[in-house]
Amino acid sequence: MLETLSSSARDLLGAATILAAFLLAMLLVRLLWLSVFRPFIKRTRTELDDVLILPLRSLVVWGILLLGINHSLASLEAVQANPRFLAILDKVLGVAWVLLFAWIAWRVFSGVLTWYVQNAAARPEGARDVSHQASFARKAVNILILAVGILYILRMLEVDISPLLAGGAIGGLAIALALQDTLSNFFAGIYLAIDKPLSEGDFIKLESGEEGFVEEIGWRNTKVRLWANNIVVIPNSKLSQSVITNYFLPQQEMSVYVWCGVAYDSDLQRVEDVAVEVAKQVMQQVEGSSLDWEPVVRWKEFGDFAITFVTILRVREFGVQYALASEFVKALHRRFKKEGIEIPFPIRTVIMKSPAPAAIDMQERGEIERS
Repeated sequence: MLETLSSSARDLLGAATILAAFLLAMLLVRLLWLSVFRPFIKRTRTELDDVLILPLRSLVVWGILLLGINHSLASLEAVQANPRFLAILDKVLGVAWVLLFAWIAWRVFSGVLTWYVQNAAARPEGARDVSHQASFARKAVNILILAVGILYILRMLEVDISPLLAGGAIGGLAIALALQDTLSNFFAGIYLAIDKPLSEGDFIKLESGEEGFVEEIGWRNTKVRLWANNIVVIPNSKLSQSVITNYFLPQQEMSVYVWCGVAYDSDLQRVEDVAVEVAKQVMQQVEGSSLDWEPVVRWKEFGDFAITFVTILRVREFGVQYALASEFVKALHRRFKKEGIEIPFPIRTVIMKSPAPAAIDMQERGEIERS
């Protein structure tokens, strides 16, 4: 009895020694991280190495612990003498390894995604919202990691997953046919998120005529707020196939064209000088104008009642164009009136012809006969 007890104690002591050795290895890895790797990583300029190395450190530490548990339990005579226990131990540790790798993969991807979003917000074009992209990517990868992990665990537990895969393929085909429009809008939303022809807050114009500010880019439709403060909901599939004019790309700075016309007897050079002078004054007064822009006047054509020209101004922000054009029209009208420059309006001349003498005689003769 004492020999049996002594043998069991030695067996447990050996298993505990093995586990303690692996715990010591965990401690050494921890100390090596704190004294060597962590100060080195802190000195680097990018934070991407932190995102990648921290999960790898967790993988090494917890991996050492799992190995220690595996070797310590496998060293017990009671476990070695029972093949069923060994099989159960292998399956349990295999499931633990799968869960560990899934957790590390999720941490790595989540960290990289967070790093990408922070850097995108710090760039000059960082005002363009990328949160919806990050949210979708995080959810998609979480589902993928979970699905792969569950299937791998079922396979390790010797569960036949062929019916699941076959049923999933058939069910996926049926769902795809039933949700054809929804999936079309969904993948169009992915295209909009990756290619980024527009972003929340941009002012766009579609080939169908709708124009307004992008309020929200969803995974099924996009909402555009018109000038009248109404919301137009556009399916992503139609939006991705439409010709889009984005007034915020490549930047908001844009030219403003103001058309006008003067009488034929005007001094065109004088008109041009006055228009440029007024444009400079107005651009100095309206906040948001591009002050380094030199206004330009270009003559267009000999119209029906006036010689037309366009004055080209420039603004730094999209919404300023309307205020600038309004102030310029008022200022130019006052200045032209002061300078005696005529802005003609359409005139229609009606010429009335007298009837021919023969026609008059026939009309008088008819009146005599009727009387």
